[in-house]
Amino acid sequence: GCGAREGLNKIGAILGWSEACVATYPGDMATALYALDAKVRVRAPDGRERLIVITDFHRLPGDTPQRDNNLEHGELIVAIELPVSAGDFARNAHYLKVRDRASYAFAMVSVAAALDIDGGRIRQARVVLGSVAHKPWRSTEAEAILVGQRANEATLQRAAEAALRDARPLAHNAHKVELGRRSVVRALMRASRLA
Repeated sequence: GCGAREGLNKIGAILGWSEACVATYPGDMATALYALDAKVRVRAPDGRERLIVITDFHRLPGDTPQRDNNLEHGELIVAIELPVSAGDFARNAHYLKVRDRASYAFAMVSVAAALDIDGGRIRQARVVLGSVAHKPWRSTEAEAILVGQRANEATLQRAAEAALRDARPLAHNAHKVELGRRSVVRALMRASRLA
């Protein structure tokens, strides 16, 4: 089991955790890259290369928390590739990082929000939360609520509720659920230029 489950776990996971691990993924870049449908190019020692869709690169802890990615032994990341469609989000994207200190701190919650808006309606949406799970957490449920809708506060609130619906807080991090909801709304408001 994971000793952090019963200890002081205010920064622990609220989504996707297992009995074996409640650690969170602390990085910012991967969270943003999830929103852009990036691919990770890796090279094996014998020179063979393969592409891994970024959402398949990181692993949830399950019963093997020591393996947090899907690299094979000896593989090295040689490139990050973005699809041309990532440009659809160039005008309406925002990355929000909420910390408990002003500097040199991992996020308590972060959100990468990206919208493709045409004629006032959302054509595509990406909502990815960081520091809430063992890997960046993309909410396709929140995205589905946004697609086809006009960006307004009520719609963004519904998306935020969906993004955190399956949250399972630990003893000391229930605050991350509401912080996550508010952060999703704030990031989407900035991405949609409502704020």
